Amino acid sequence: MELTILERMMLMNILPKEGDFVTLKLLRKFRESLSFTEAEIVAIDFMHEYKCPKCDTKAFSKTLPLCPVCKTFMNDNKQVTWDEAKAASINKDVHIGDSMMALVQGTLQKMNAQKKLTELHMSLYEKFVESVKEGE
Repeated sequence: MELTILERMMLMNILPKEGDFVTLKLLRKFRESLSFTEAEIVAIDFMHEYKCPKCDTKAFSKTLPLCPVCKTFMNDNKQVTWDEAKAASINKDVHIGDSMMALVQGTLQKMNAQKKLTELHMSLYEKFVESVKEGE
């Protein structure tokens, strides 16, 4: 299945972090197939948001930066960004086996039932749930 950069990130975020041994092994392999290559990271100008622990200054950088204000190493703020225009042309064909397909569909359907989907989940829902319904 062809997935965009954003879809791959959103999919990694919704995958369960707990499960039985077999499911966790499948999840590990699936996450690896969704992950980014070094070439992709460079091509899309992938950057992390950092925040200074002393003065709260924020900055986006590809590497761990020093705060420009107080010269302290900054902390990763767990936010990322990339060049949307460059990312638009980078899709990855990801193989999704039956077990992972069922897991992703079930997760998205559950999120929908609980009204926890966001706009960012729309294309995933359409690809994993709606397109399967149409194909039946």
